[in-house]
Amino acid sequence: MTGAPADPLRPLEVEGPRRVASARFDVSGSDDARGSMDMRDALDPATQSLGDALKLSYRILQAGIVALGVVFVFSGFQSVPEGSTGVKTMFGAIAGATGEEQVQPGLQPFWPYPIGDLEVFEQRHTIRLDRQFWPASMNRGDQRQKTLQEQIDSADPNAGIAPGADGSLLTKEGDIAHAQFEAEYAISDAVKFLESTSPAHGDRLVGAALMQAAVEAASTLTLAEFTDTRDLVGPVVRERAQRALDRLGIGIDITLVRATERMAPLAVQNRLREVQTAREYAKGEVERARQNAVTILTQIAGGEVYNELLAMIRRYEEALEAGRSEEAESILVALGARMEAQDVGGEVSKLVSRARASDAAMRARLERETKRLESLAASYRDSRGQIVKQLWLDAVREALENPQAEVFAAPTALGMLNLRLTSSAEMMQARRDADIERKKMEKAARDAGGFYAPNSEQIFINKSGRRLNKDATGGLGR
Repeated sequence: MTGAPADPLRPLEVEGPRRVASARFDVSGSDDARGSMDMRDALDPATQSLGDALKLSYRILQAGIVALGVVFVFSGFQSVPEGSTGVKTMFGAIAGATGEEQVQPGLQPFWPYPIGDLEVFEQRHTIRLDRQFWPASMNRGDQRQKTLQEQIDSADPNAGIAPGADGSLLTKEGDIAHAQFEAEYAISDAVKFLESTSPAHGDRLVGAALMQAAVEAASTLTLAEFTDTRDLVGPVVRERAQRALDRLGIGIDITLVRATERMAPLAVQNRLREVQTAREYAKGEVERARQNAVTILTQIAGGEVYNELLAMIRRYEEALEAGRSEEAESILVALGARMEAQDVGGEVSKLVSRARASDAAMRARLERETKRLESLAASYRDSRGQIVKQLWLDAVREALENPQAEVFAAPTALGMLNLRLTSSAEMMQARRDADIERKKMEKAARDAGGFYAPNSEQIFINKSGRRLNKDATGGLGR
């Protein structure tokens, strides 16, 4: 079948009847056309307002999205408080250059969560071991907790220690002791700490290390050393606990360990207290004796000179005992020169002054006797017998003029008879009074710095005394 081509602009013919139109709009230049233009003018502002409102809402939505994005980006900025530390994590893994993973206090910029996060925790902690090595404060049947003094007073030596309730330590000599500890530790390496454990388990790890170290430290000390006033336990516990933590490599440093309480078992605490009291009393007595010795030595030599003098005296005695006579003699000469120095005071200075005064008096007396003998020498050469008789008569007269002298006349022809004569009571009393007076005069002269010979009672004629030879080879002092 052939025919002309179909016109594309021609409407398709539809077979069958068509539905009748329900309405028809005609646009023309009549009054009806004017009404249609008014309707269009009324619809344009509403459409424009709706469009403006949609544009504003879209812009607000864009601004909100940008603000949320900014807030999301800056939500990773966190502040680390002072005294805290931590690490940065990215997708759960620790982030940062090697050696710089640990954060410092202050503002820390980082990726927001869930991309990144900051794991922050306190750097310094304090832990106490109050019950681990301490006796229980309540026994079976008690209605309230007892004070420490009440526990000591009511302790039964035969009761023993209740396992699981009473804590204790065993000392070097097998004695039982009790203690309480307080420790401070710091997390020095947050990376190692978080790789090994968590902040919630830090106290448990340090507490376990301290308990082990306390048991080891107590085994190296006696009970007396353990309960001494100085804390000998705390430093040892810290050192041993730190070594254990270093072996674990968890980045914890123990800064301080104090044994706040240390005592013997309750049953022996009273006795130990008496021993400690006696020990403290002995220390006080020793200190008082030392002070008294210093006071006495200061009174003897004055100031701090006595230390030097004592050292020289010790060297002299050592040289004398070792038989080094020349060395002892040189030390003795140096000691004498040192005692005569101007800075020496006290009794030594008085003795030196008395010795000088005695030496001067003796020299003056010897000079007088020498002059007297020189004056008698010429007369003795001219008439020897006459001078001797005159001196003899002077000596007899001096002896007889003594008020305590008694003269007895007896016949010459008594033969083998012996006479027993007794002085009168008045004469004997006069002699006693004279002896007392002589001693008083000697004491007065000694106090006044006159002639004084110390230890003169140990000096003998023609016999070894305390110190007669200058080379220290003889005398009673040897």
